[in-house]
Amino acid sequence: MAKGDGENLCLCCCLTFFILAVVLFVTLACAYTDFDPVEVTVEEASLERLALAGSNGTTPAFVAYNLSLAVAVRNPNWAIRVWRTAPLDAELRLGGRPFGLVRLAGAEERELIRPARSAVYRVVAAAERAPVALGSEEEADLARESSAGLFRLEIVVAGQVHYQAHPRRRSFTVRCPLRLPLSTAPAAVAFAQFEHTLPPQACVYV
Repeated sequence: MAKGDGENLCLCCCLTFFILAVVLFVTLACAYTDFDPVEVTVEEASLERLALAGSNGTTPAFVAYNLSLAVAVRNPNWAIRVWRTAPLDAELRLGGRPFGLVRLAGAEERELIRPARSAVYRVVAAAERAPVALGSEEEADLARESSAGLFRLEIVVAGQVHYQAHPRRRSFTVRCPLRLPLSTAPAAVAFAQFEHTLPPQACVYV
């Protein structure tokens, strides 16, 4: 091999290495500075009871309910870690009106959610007489749903996370509309994984 050929080959190797290093640097910089927010899905839900409890046309009305949930918080990023830094709460809504609040997870410690992984939180919420500000139309809708055995509920999940390499903690709130039948089995109704763009089981940012 001629001396000039060797110098050219060495120059090409150095140039290739430099380009790869720049591409790697840009890729990592983008991964740590431009991140996707956490995704929330309701993976399991079981409704054993939902009924008006002695409304008599008064405001607020009262509902009796028994609801089991499994809510997943997913870190969709491939490079950065996410820490949950505050309590994770779920507000239960009927006809757009809140009737219950349940804590999915506390804030005793910073919980790590690794890249491309999920943390799943399971909870049972129940009450014999929970107040809910339903109007006459909402009560009529609930009566029709009760006759059909299929109820429309909404879960609003709120929490706070800290993304690796980012200084600020970020709060999030997502809305998860559900259509649930009354469950006659002890096991929860398991849904297939659903994307946040596909209603009605989607959880979307609000």
